[in-house]
Amino acid sequence: MKLPSIISQWGLLKIFALSSFITIISISAVSGFIYFTFLQQNMLQREMEISSEFIMSISLINNPVAYFEGSTDPKDKEAVEEFFQHVIGIPDVFRATIYDIHHQIIWSNDAEIIGKTFNDNDELSQAYAGISIFKLGKADAHAKQEHTFLPEKIEQFVESYIPVRDHQSHEIIGVVELYKSPNALFETLRIGFILVLVVSTLSGFVLYWILFWIVRTAHHLIESQRVRIKQASSRAVELNEQHLRRIGSELHDGPAQSIGFALLKLDDIIDDEEPETEQDKYHSNITLKIQHALNDALQEIRSLSAGLVIPDLKGQPVKLAILKVIDRHEKRTSTKVVHHIKKIPDSIKTSSKICIYRLVQEGLNNAFHHGQGIDQSVSVIIKDRQLELTVQDSGPGINFNDIEKVNGPDHLGLRGMRERVESLGGHFKINNKENTSGVILFASLPIND
Repeated sequence: MKLPSIISQWGLLKIFALSSFITIISISAVSGFIYFTFLQQNMLQREMEISSEFIMSISLINNPVAYFEGSTDPKDKEAVEEFFQHVIGIPDVFRATIYDIHHQIIWSNDAEIIGKTFNDNDELSQAYAGISIFKLGKADAHAKQEHTFLPEKIEQFVESYIPVRDHQSHEIIGVVELYKSPNALFETLRIGFILVLVVSTLSGFVLYWILFWIVRTAHHLIESQRVRIKQASSRAVELNEQHLRRIGSELHDGPAQSIGFALLKLDDIIDDEEPETEQDKYHSNITLKIQHALNDALQEIRSLSAGLVIPDLKGQPVKLAILKVIDRHEKRTSTKVVHHIKKIPDSIKTSSKICIYRLVQEGLNNAFHHGQGIDQSVSVIIKDRQLELTVQDSGPGINFNDIEKVNGPDHLGLRGMRERVESLGGHFKINNKENTSGVILFASLPIND
């Protein structure tokens, strides 16, 4: 479905309400997620740094460096045991593992894994490269071999890999792996997540409501102005027709009557006097010429007056009005007009009826004068709450430059049609037929929009 059709069906306010709601809530949700992720990462990072600082401090005191490097001296083993007891005593630690310089587990509170080597651990490799690593994990996601030894009651944990350095050379001599279940931290993060979610959602709703209120207020203002403009345009169309009707009546009752009276007098002069001399014959010929000229002028005025005056269309079906225009045109021009007019609602405004009447009238006049009256046709259909009117012929067509100059001063008829249609909120265009000769005049008008 094309965008104009969607806008016509839904309306701009509904489209804005839906699209802005989705956009703002999505942005709020994404912003909240980013903020919470940042908060969580920083809190976990701080938790790991505290553990790392504590391990380095007890490493300085117990000095288990020799055992990390492979010493079998009982004193070095005792130092490691004391070091390990301090490590396992860190709050919330439920598992601690110490790797030596050869990536082998030399100590753990789980005796089953002492002496094992795990080679599929990327985090451990990074720790040996000097990077402290931490990550959130779940007990049911056994991504690595050592996770199979996790206690059953643990659902979520923080896994940290902390490198241990030689105090003198600062080279990495081992890694301490900690599994912690900081319930207080997890509870804080859970509450933080709820707060971020609530605040982000409420902020999004507030922002949405403010924007919607502004747009709705502007929309109602624009709509009220649009309605007033359309009402003014409709009144202007009706007033224009009243002026045209009055001008047509004045032409008929004024100049036409005067010319008719003059013709009667000329008839009396021509009938009463018989030319006797050459001069009388000369005067008689001039009088006849004047009589013919006045007759032609009278016919032009009557034709012009008839074209200016249209029937009263109030309460009259649009189809009947169109058929009257077609009938008058056929009688006046002795041509045939094919018409295809579907059922049209009776609720169409009088201003729209007048516009349709004039469009058909002017379109057929152009089809006769410029298109030689060949294959004249009128079509009216209702589509998507729009009345679509088409008047066409199969004449020689219209010059492209003339199409471009429709709004110019030399094309009052076309310009008048365009202005009539657009003043009522419709669309007007005129083009040559495709793949054949002739012109298509097309106009669409909203049905009581």
